[in-house]
Amino acid sequence: MKNLYLPITVDHIARVEGKGGVEIVVGDEGVKEVKLNIIEGPRFFEAITVGKKLDEALAVYPRICSFCSAAHKLTAVEAAEKAIGFTPREEIQALREVLYIGDMIESHALHLYLLVLPDYLGYSNPLKMVNEYKKEIGIALDLKNLGSWMMDELGARAIHQENVVLGGFGKLPDKATLETMKKRLQEALPKAEYTFELFSKLEQYEEVEGPIIHMAVKPRGDVYGIYGDYIKVSDGFEFPVEDYKKHIVEKVVEHSFAKHSFYKGEKPFMVGALPRLVNNAETLYGRAKELYESHRDLLRPTNPFANNLAQALELVYFTERAIDLIDEALAKWPIAPRDRVEVKDGFGVSATEAPRGIVTYALEVKDGRVAYADIITPTAYNFAMMEVHVRMMAEKHYNDDPERLKYLTEMVVRAYDPCISCSVHVARL
Repeated sequence: MKNLYLPITVDHIARVEGKGGVEIVVGDEGVKEVKLNIIEGPRFFEAITVGKKLDEALAVYPRICSFCSAAHKLTAVEAAEKAIGFTPREEIQALREVLYIGDMIESHALHLYLLVLPDYLGYSNPLKMVNEYKKEIGIALDLKNLGSWMMDELGARAIHQENVVLGGFGKLPDKATLETMKKRLQEALPKAEYTFELFSKLEQYEEVEGPIIHMAVKPRGDVYGIYGDYIKVSDGFEFPVEDYKKHIVEKVVEHSFAKHSFYKGEKPFMVGALPRLVNNAETLYGRAKELYESHRDLLRPTNPFANNLAQALELVYFTERAIDLIDEALAKWPIAPRDRVEVKDGFGVSATEAPRGIVTYALEVKDGRVAYADIITPTAYNFAMMEVHVRMMAEKHYNDDPERLKYLTEMVVRAYDPCISCSVHVARL
């Protein structure tokens, strides 16, 4: 096969959000080229919100994604409040985190049971699992519905939440609803633990073992969570979220409408549930902490497939965390939903932990309108590292049946839980 190059192409990666493919070129000396082809059309959310009134722009940003609309809403609102010099009360911040956790529970449950598990059980899609795996599909839908309901109650919608506004919430659910939410979370905890035990038994492919730079938000108050003021890197370096452009460089690549991101200009890195555990496991508590300690050998920082188990662990943790945050809110009840804010000129940056990893918003406000916006999503941060791992899998299996190679490389991509639609962004037209 000297000088003959064979392309192996996955036109559309199945069971991920958005449109992307994998192209592997194999020659007589092995794998010559690997590309993650992102063919999702360009998104112009940053550009179209420049010049809009701040509250109008905050209603637009969650439309970037239906999977992570709460993450986009809450991160944008925090960036806007930083820009205008407003800090919400602790109880408001706690209830916003409960809303965010609803997004986390829904997204992790859908990814693990409906997108990842069919690979391991030998099904092409979750619908074909229904008869033989009724319990697992039932748990998936129960957890998904719980997360959706939490977002509906606190955000006024399950997707594209409008109830989070500058200064707090438009309105808050009544005390009885929060007590019901706590009860439903308590009932969900055994299902989250079942999920962790199930995923602890699944294979993590050694073909992709190797060093990974992990990046995650350093949680506020040293309690494992979603919000933070610093980015923590697994090499020991930390930097303020405002300095993200000093340490993370986005580069345009020819085969993708999404840019690739590099730490210190040249190093691919990973964000998501596994990097959160790698960097912040010492801030876990409760049952999740016990599970982490007893299974830490399976949560390998060198293997992207461990991200699936990390998400399962987070299902346990965030269920417990939401219960505690609701208790804190109930202890201060009644809570005023909103404080008055004055929209001043300024610049604010927020980085939070979306289900798939760090999402960053930078907003400049001038005369009550958005003057500048920059949004980088977790999948855009992950693409360069994802491509490295797809190449590692291809180099081990390029002599296999092409269908098996396609199957394994798609599994690598799915382990990252990419949201391809979110990842394509254009800051300037």
